[in-house]
Amino acid sequence: MRKNILTALGFALVLLASGPSQAANMGFMADQAMSRFTDQDAELFNQAAGKALMGKEGTEIKWSNPATGAFGTLTPYPDPEKNADCRVIHMVNIAENVKSAGYYRFCKSADGTWPPVMPPRKSPAK
Repeated sequence: MRKNILTALGFALVLLASGPSQAANMGFMADQAMSRFTDQDAELFNQAAGKALMGKEGTEIKWSNPATGAFGTLTPYPDPEKNADCRVIHMVNIAENVKSAGYYRFCKSADGTWPPVMPPRKSPAK
């Protein structure tokens, strides 16, 4: 099971090459549909995620694995902070009758990876 979780999060973990503290922040995904992906599901998801990060904003990228019944969509949107090197991806995944969805922000690093990042915190009003 642990291997499947790591494999299922392959896309996110590869993007998290910048450090283990960020990988720990992705622990919440353990109870998501991604944690039920097979290796083949993860590979198909990763291919779709790469297309979404590089694709046209608002264009839904679909993926599916007929062998397992897992499927999902990824839709890129512009960064709400208007950073040209960042994108928000709306992910919807279903595997083993578990559905998960959410919006995740990714910013391209100098080394070409796309680690997930939190939006900048707004300064408190004085």
